[in-house]
Amino acid sequence: MMRKIAILIILVSLVFSACGDDKEPAKVDNVKIAVTLPTGIEIGQDMKNAAQMALDEANGKAGDIQVELLFFETTDDSGNPFSAEKEREAATKAISDSQVVVYIGASTSSEAREVIPLLNKADIAVLSPAATAPGLTKPGYGAGEPGKYYPTGRHSFFRLVTSDEGQGSTAARWAKELGYTKIYLIDDTSDYGIGLTGIFEVTARDLDLTVLAHDHFNPDNETPETYAETARHIVDAQPDLVYIGAYASYGGIELIQALRTANPDIQIMGGDGLTEQDIADASGSPLNNIYATSATLPGSGLETQAGISFVDKYQSTYSKPPNPYVITTYEAVKVALYAIEHAESPTRRGVLDKLADLGDFSG
Repeated sequence: MMRKIAILIILVSLVFSACGDDKEPAKVDNVKIAVTLPTGIEIGQDMKNAAQMALDEANGKAGDIQVELLFFETTDDSGNPFSAEKEREAATKAISDSQVVVYIGASTSSEAREVIPLLNKADIAVLSPAATAPGLTKPGYGAGEPGKYYPTGRHSFFRLVTSDEGQGSTAARWAKELGYTKIYLIDDTSDYGIGLTGIFEVTARDLDLTVLAHDHFNPDNETPETYAETARHIVDAQPDLVYIGAYASYGGIELIQALRTANPDIQIMGGDGLTEQDIADASGSPLNNIYATSATLPGSGLETQAGISFVDKYQSTYSKPPNPYVITTYEAVKVALYAIEHAESPTRRGVLDKLADLGDFSG
């Protein structure tokens, strides 16, 4: 008799469980977007302003859902604005907050490599305004890339810029068109710097340009004296052009100033890391006349009505034109809001599904 009662209880429990599965999922009224930025430098604060502007224009909502931006700082105690450790700390906190449904950040390739796998396991999509390493999304660049960044087997990283394979190869072709034939390469040992200069080097050799050397410097360890020594070594090699894979805000300006002190006429080219606002604001003629490519359009290149309106509004609000990565940060928030509003459910998985199949979205 006891056995029959036990079986009956189990059957009743299963029936009620099945009925429970038919219930509508709980309505979500509030979600968060995690945003990581190097607000310790000017461009980071500008990007934060743009992110907030995008949310304010939507009245703080994605459809009927209230949205909060949860900001995290990526500048560490040593002054590195793009600390992979700080990015990892931010990602861990975002994962632990159940209201976070999407992550905007991983602005550099080093930071992206650090956090994409963590967030992938948590079904949190990553929208990066600036990470350009090709191996984050394409095979053939590093061992196990890009699969090792996606332990679930599902891609969850989306960038709003082109990759360095475009920048590096375009820069090499540009150097040849300008008539430069002897190139000295130097990178800052970051994933970005190494990858960018590596692609430039391969293309340059294919174009029969002479690569005099591929050198490295580490902003964490440099002093004015070591920058000067590196610059003298480069100048002694007598290159037509120095190609720099580095960030202006973290060692790039110091290296350029040292080079121009050693030889005021030395020609310099770099990637989008040298298009940061910092290099335009830094005083002194050594920072003039530098060639640089960009992974995205500057504000002056936006020709749509929406783009022109954004540039005008940003400039009138902050009394300066938006940096290219201000634009991509603004757009990242707009994309995230669209995905939250139009997802089947505004959950982590729902938002990821929508970002993977965005459909018609007009930025």
